[in-house]
Amino acid sequence: MRIAVGRFSQESNTFSPVATDMDTFRRQGYAVGEDFDFRAGGRSRSSVWAFADAADARGGVQLIPLVRAASGASGRVTKGAFDEVTSAFVTRLREIDTVDAVYLSLHGAMAAEHDDDPEGLLLEMVRREVGPDIWLVASTDHHACITERMIANADLIVGHRTQPHDPYHTGLATAAAFFRAVDADMKPVVAMRKAPMITHQEQYLTRKPPMKTWFDLAREMEFRPGVISVSTYPMQPWLDVEEGGWASIVYTNDDMGLADDLAKELSRAVWDLRHDLMVQESIPVSDAVTRAERAESGIVVLSDTGDSVAGGAAGDSNTILAELLRQHVRGTTLVPIVDEAAALQAADAGVGATIDIQLGRSSDTRWGDPIGVTAEVLVVTDGKMPATEVHEAHEHGTSALLKIHNVLVGVSRYRTNSVLTPHFWAHFGIDATDQEAIRTVIVKTASNFQYFAPWTEDLIRVDTPGHTQSRVTDFDWIRLPRPAFPLDDEATLDFE
Repeated sequence: MRIAVGRFSQESNTFSPVATDMDTFRRQGYAVGEDFDFRAGGRSRSSVWAFADAADARGGVQLIPLVRAASGASGRVTKGAFDEVTSAFVTRLREIDTVDAVYLSLHGAMAAEHDDDPEGLLLEMVRREVGPDIWLVASTDHHACITERMIANADLIVGHRTQPHDPYHTGLATAAAFFRAVDADMKPVVAMRKAPMITHQEQYLTRKPPMKTWFDLAREMEFRPGVISVSTYPMQPWLDVEEGGWASIVYTNDDMGLADDLAKELSRAVWDLRHDLMVQESIPVSDAVTRAERAESGIVVLSDTGDSVAGGAAGDSNTILAELLRQHVRGTTLVPIVDEAAALQAADAGVGATIDIQLGRSSDTRWGDPIGVTAEVLVVTDGKMPATEVHEAHEHGTSALLKIHNVLVGVSRYRTNSVLTPHFWAHFGIDATDQEAIRTVIVKTASNFQYFAPWTEDLIRVDTPGHTQSRVTDFDWIRLPRPAFPLDDEATLDFE
């Protein structure tokens, strides 16, 4: 069996001003053809690696590389970047011999300047190239916006099963469902139902209710006779697109009635949970810093909910930093900030220099202004972070470690998800997991805490303003189908 493999992954925050261009993809390892290594760094973060492992275990499978284009979350993908990547996909498909299947690793929540559903468009383009009889299979993030065009062109779509994400497991689940369907000569049919809702991020973890309740129901359904795969999609909450909403998709073996019944059951279940999913646990920034200061031991993680880099925010919020300095915190605190001008200024000044510098809010002042500080430059780096067994390679560009009293600020030129990890601090020579030396770490996410989990004594979500803030009703929703909960009191769940 010959399977062509490609990856085109980016999560769009349509409220973010940071466009995703071709340079964004190149900084995180753009590759075409044989340059696409299925097992390039970050095993735990790679559904492609998992699919390749599953293919090897099965035997008799030849994987043929197409294109790898992946980046973290940010604003809409430029038309130029989308056209360049998809042109490479089409060219590669035309270069290779006939294939039996195509496997694509997608995010599912990508939006482009010219199209709200670019991944659906990519699937349509691939389908056009390979024809109607070739298997077209995709794995996605469960925060995807699943569209009618995606469903129409793919034979099978499988989403993440957990939050925090486990892409490797998703790759294995996709391969298992695909190979089982092929070997048993199944005829997958799919039903999708959507709940008209958009909730904040604070109840997205699948290890506890209410989200666990919904995801557990999907897992139970997969054991029912005739069911191939079930995926639930709590769409990421900063995606203002024409087909937005929370999707349930069910694949069965040639039983559309069963598929639709189960999709409806899932949609009703999550609709009944909608008020529980809107419970907000984040607290005001002054209260959060005070609570962190009172901790007697161990590392306290302050979650900067409004500046979640993993959700597409700019990474330049200084809201928590300003409060840390106002309260004159005692313990060593680590704060990452993306600020190109500040990083370059610190690098020019050099290690050992003391500089007056404006920090933060460098890309969008809607949520606040830069703050003036005096800082000592401790470290300057080129920001190149090689791949490890756990992490993909990242390029932050010129970066510097600044010391402001007891606060260490990691300032970088470019924004990547590595700021959520101890790996980011290690490239400055800081062991961010040292529970004796480090008191508080600011993590720019509202749910991806897994990287610091083994060393965290207390986790505090901070109610900060920004492009990923929990107050979703404050955003200007223009394209999302209405009425929708919680934006409209008249929103209801109606099935045709």
